[in-house]
Amino acid sequence: MSSPDVTEEAVYLCTGNPMPKDIELICYWLLNESFLDAYQRILEMKTVKGLALVDIVRELQPWIFKIQMPAHIRILVVDSLADIEYRLAFGTHERIQMAALVGAFTHVRKELVAAAEG
Repeated sequence: MSSPDVTEEAVYLCTGNPMPKDIELICYWLLNESFLDAYQRILEMKTVKGLALVDIVRELQPWIFKIQMPAHIRILVVDSLADIEYRLAFGTHERIQMAALVGAFTHVRKELVAAAEG
């Protein structure tokens, strides 16, 4: 770090943690893009920025509580994130768990549509 100024971005880059704007973008992809598009975009961001999936999952959790959704759907998301984080802790392949992450949000999206309609 050659800059004399300590900025938020510099701290995130130095520690290797995902920046809030990156997590917001990932959350947008998970809630709005197709399974394949969300998977590919997250994979590309992970590769370019050197992010670990466990860090993304950890940082997604607070965003879930910022999004307006019924409690039973929020429980599904938090439970899915917990399962993914648990499996990552035991060394399962990141790409499989990333597919589980995108799949969980695809399921949540369907639940949100059903809740809005009925």
